Amino acid sequence: MAFNGNLSEFGVVALLQLPSTNHLSGKLILEQAGNTAEFYYNKGKLVHATLGAITGKQALVEVIDWVDGDFEFDSSSSTKEISIKKDLQNTLMWALKERDERKKLKDEEEQAVRELAAKERAAGELAAAELASPAQAAADKLVSNLPEPAMLPQSIMSNSSTIRMAYLINSKGQIVAKADAEAGFLEKIKPILIAVMSFIRDYPERPIGKTFIEDSLYTLAISGLSEKLTIVIVVPHSTRLGVLNIELGKFVKALQASGLELLNE
Repeated sequence: MAFNGNLSEFGVVALLQLPSTNHLSGKLILEQAGNTAEFYYNKGKLVHATLGAITGKQALVEVIDWVDGDFEFDSSSSTKEISIKKDLQNTLMWALKERDERKKLKDEEEQAVRELAAKERAAGELAAAELASPAQAAADKLVSNLPEPAMLPQSIMSNSSTIRMAYLINSKGQIVAKADAEAGFLEKIKPILIAVMSFIRDYPERPIGKTFIEDSLYTLAISGLSEKLTIVIVVPHSTRLGVLNIELGKFVKALQASGLELLNE
């Protein structure tokens, strides 16, 4: 007797019992994703099983949850190997229990890994907070206490497809005007912006000459507009410095032509 089909039509447990129920001798072949399992029967008794290098009842544990693939029963095949000695029902019950134990152990290990990662992340955040310098804390406080900056005219920003953000910062390192941007972008740029504000506040000469700062995500161009105001523009990290220098010049011209009242203070 020979038969074949797709595993989606049968549960693996029911399929393994089919040769036993009909007292068949031969080999039941299960194939899934390039893996082949073979189960040998002698007058309905399962006597041997293989899955690659895995033999015996361990092979049942590996295939018990297969839900797709193909199967075929070959009644002309036989074997002298005996790797399964208990009756099929007891062997299947053991395989199902073993499967559940393995799944439980895997879930516990994955949960332990997640908890450890969470603890390490929390410890890292705590260490970073403890190591924050007084100067950094003061800068954060300064930013949070500033009045809302004026908005730069949208026409200035529309002249460039490269500039992502622009600021006007006074000699005290305070943002007095900025372009409109998404909140997520502001959070990304905040650490380096705080450092730039401190740089502008503490720089000994006015106006500040052209300065370029490359971050992992963005490049910043800094240029003193006057003794009181400094321009900071932000572009993607991939922008070439030559292009950035041109964009900075265009931005300065557009800003000066905008008639922004801050420029006359």
